[in-house]
Amino acid sequence: MSKPFSSRVRSVVLAALCVAATALPVSAADLRVAALDVDVPACDAPDVLARVRDGLSWGTARVEGRELAIAEFGRIRSQGAGVNDPSPIAHRWCYAPVTLTDGRRSTAYWRIDRSMGFAAPGFAGVPDGVESCVIGHDRWYVHDGACRTARRWW
Repeated sequence: MSKPFSSRVRSVVLAALCVAATALPVSAADLRVAALDVDVPACDAPDVLARVRDGLSWGTARVEGRELAIAEFGRIRSQGAGVNDPSPIAHRWCYAPVTLTDGRRSTAYWRIDRSMGFAAPGFAGVPDGVESCVIGHDRWYVHDGACRTARRWW
Protein backbone atom coordinates (compact mmCIF):
# COMPACT_ATOMS: atom_id res chain seq x y z
CA MET A 1 0.00 0.00 0.00
CA SER A 2 2.88 2.38 0.57
CA LYS A 3 3.97 2.18 -3.06
CA PRO A 4 0.86 3.87 -4.59
CA PHE A 5 0.94 6.47 -1.83
CA SER A 6 4.55 7.44 -2.59
CA SER A 7 3.85 7.83 -6.33
CA ARG A 8 0.87 10.06 -5.51
CA VAL A 9 3.03 12.22 -3.27
CA ARG A 10 5.63 12.51 -6.02
CA SER A 11 2.95 13.53 -8.51
CA VAL A 12 1.58 16.20 -6.18
CA VAL A 13 5.04 17.58 -5.44
CA LEU A 14 5.93 17.65 -9.15
CA ALA A 15 2.66 19.44 -9.97
CA ALA A 16 3.31 21.99 -7.21
CA LEU A 17 6.81 22.67 -8.56
CA CYS A 18 5.45 23.19 -12.08
CA VAL A 19 2.85 25.65 -10.82
CA ALA A 20 5.46 27.52 -8.78
CA ALA A 21 7.84 27.74 -11.75
CA THR A 22 5.20 29.22 -14.03
CA ALA A 23 4.17 31.77 -11.40
CA LEU A 24 7.60 33.45 -11.31
CA PRO A 25 7.52 36.97 -12.76
CA VAL A 26 9.34 37.25 -16.06
CA SER A 27 9.66 40.42 -18.03
CA ALA A 28 10.72 40.93 -21.63
CA ALA A 29 13.11 43.57 -20.33
CA ASP A 30 15.00 40.83 -18.50
CA LEU A 31 16.07 39.38 -21.86
CA ARG A 32 17.09 42.65 -23.51
CA VAL A 33 20.71 43.76 -23.56
CA ALA A 34 21.94 47.19 -24.53
CA ALA A 35 23.71 47.36 -27.89
CA LEU A 36 27.00 48.13 -26.15
CA ASP A 37 26.72 44.97 -24.05
CA VAL A 38 26.26 42.58 -26.98
CA ASP A 39 29.07 40.06 -26.90
CA VAL A 40 29.72 39.58 -30.62
CA PRO A 41 32.77 40.57 -32.67
CA ALA A 42 33.01 44.00 -34.26
CA CYS A 43 32.01 44.50 -37.88
CA ASP A 44 35.60 45.05 -38.95
CA ALA A 45 37.18 42.17 -37.02
CA PRO A 46 39.73 40.47 -39.32
CA ASP A 47 38.22 36.99 -38.94
CA VAL A 48 34.72 38.36 -39.70
CA LEU A 49 35.91 40.10 -42.88
CA ALA A 50 37.75 36.93 -43.94
CA ARG A 51 34.50 34.95 -43.59
CA VAL A 52 32.61 37.55 -45.65
CA ARG A 53 35.29 37.30 -48.37
CA ASP A 54 35.27 33.49 -48.25
CA GLY A 55 31.48 33.41 -48.47
CA LEU A 56 31.41 35.36 -51.73
CA SER A 57 34.32 33.42 -53.25
CA TRP A 58 32.79 30.06 -52.36
CA GLY A 59 29.33 31.04 -53.64
CA THR A 60 30.42 32.54 -56.95
CA ALA A 61 32.67 29.58 -57.73
CA ARG A 62 29.86 27.08 -57.19
CA VAL A 63 26.78 29.02 -58.33
CA GLU A 64 28.05 31.46 -60.94
CA GLY A 65 30.89 29.22 -62.11
CA ARG A 66 33.55 31.90 -61.96
CA GLU A 67 36.27 33.17 -59.70
CA LEU A 68 35.18 36.38 -58.00
CA ALA A 69 36.20 37.85 -54.68
CA ILE A 70 36.03 41.02 -52.66
CA ALA A 71 39.11 43.06 -53.50
CA GLU A 72 38.42 45.91 -51.10
CA PHE A 73 35.95 46.97 -48.43
CA GLY A 74 34.87 50.60 -48.27
CA ARG A 75 33.81 52.25 -45.05
CA ILE A 76 32.45 49.51 -42.80
CA ARG A 77 29.35 50.47 -40.85
CA SER A 78 27.17 48.86 -38.21
CA GLN A 79 23.40 48.82 -38.62
CA GLY A 80 22.98 48.03 -34.95
CA ALA A 81 23.26 45.23 -32.47
CA GLY A 82 20.89 43.63 -30.06
CA VAL A 83 19.43 40.69 -28.26
CA ASN A 84 15.80 39.65 -28.63
CA ASP A 85 15.55 41.87 -31.64
CA PRO A 86 13.76 39.67 -32.91
CA SER A 87 15.79 36.65 -31.72
CA PRO A 88 17.15 35.91 -28.22
CA ILE A 89 20.54 35.29 -29.85
CA ALA A 90 22.85 38.32 -29.84
CA HIS A 91 23.38 39.77 -33.34
CA ARG A 92 25.31 42.56 -34.99
CA TRP A 93 24.35 43.78 -38.47
CA CYS A 94 26.99 45.33 -40.73
CA TYR A 95 27.44 46.59 -44.26
CA ALA A 96 30.02 48.19 -46.51
CA PRO A 97 30.47 49.16 -50.13
CA VAL A 98 32.81 46.66 -51.78
CA THR A 99 34.95 46.55 -54.88
CA LEU A 100 35.06 43.13 -56.51
CA THR A 101 38.00 41.60 -58.34
CA ASP A 102 36.23 42.19 -61.68
CA GLY A 103 36.23 45.95 -60.93
CA ARG A 104 32.50 46.21 -60.22
CA ARG A 105 31.16 47.86 -57.10
CA SER A 106 28.41 46.51 -54.90
CA THR A 107 27.30 46.45 -51.27
CA ALA A 108 28.00 43.62 -48.86
CA TYR A 109 25.77 42.94 -45.86
CA TRP A 110 26.61 40.58 -43.04
CA ARG A 111 25.09 39.50 -39.77
CA ILE A 112 27.24 38.23 -36.91
CA ASP A 113 25.40 35.84 -34.60
CA ARG A 114 26.60 34.98 -31.12
CA SER A 115 27.76 31.40 -30.93
CA MET A 116 25.23 29.13 -29.26
CA GLY A 117 27.54 26.16 -29.00
CA PHE A 118 26.27 22.79 -27.83
CA ALA A 119 23.17 23.52 -25.75
CA ALA A 120 24.70 26.61 -24.16
CA PRO A 121 25.55 30.15 -25.29
CA GLY A 122 29.18 30.71 -26.16
CA PHE A 123 30.45 27.16 -25.79
CA ALA A 124 34.24 27.32 -25.91
CA GLY A 125 35.72 26.66 -29.30
CA VAL A 126 32.58 27.29 -31.35
CA PRO A 127 33.06 30.35 -33.57
CA ASP A 128 30.45 33.05 -33.93
CA GLY A 129 28.30 32.72 -37.04
CA VAL A 130 28.70 35.14 -39.94
CA GLU A 131 25.98 35.21 -42.59
CA SER A 132 26.90 37.39 -45.56
CA CYS A 133 25.46 38.47 -48.88
CA VAL A 134 26.63 40.74 -51.71
CA ILE A 135 23.97 42.56 -53.71
CA GLY A 136 23.73 41.07 -57.21
CA HIS A 137 25.34 37.75 -56.28
CA ASP A 138 22.44 35.85 -54.73
CA ARG A 139 21.03 34.27 -57.86
CA TRP A 140 18.92 31.72 -55.99
CA TYR A 141 17.59 34.28 -53.46
CA VAL A 142 19.02 32.37 -50.52
CA HIS A 143 19.07 35.68 -48.63
CA ASP A 144 15.72 36.87 -50.00
CA GLY A 145 15.54 39.98 -52.16
CA ALA A 146 18.33 42.54 -51.68
CA CYS A 147 20.11 40.41 -49.05
CA ARG A 148 17.28 40.90 -46.56
CA THR A 149 18.18 37.98 -44.28
CA ALA A 150 21.75 39.23 -43.80
CA ARG A 151 20.88 42.86 -43.10
CA ARG A 152 18.73 44.72 -40.63
CA TRP A 153 15.68 45.80 -42.58
CA TRP A 154 13.11 46.56 -39.86
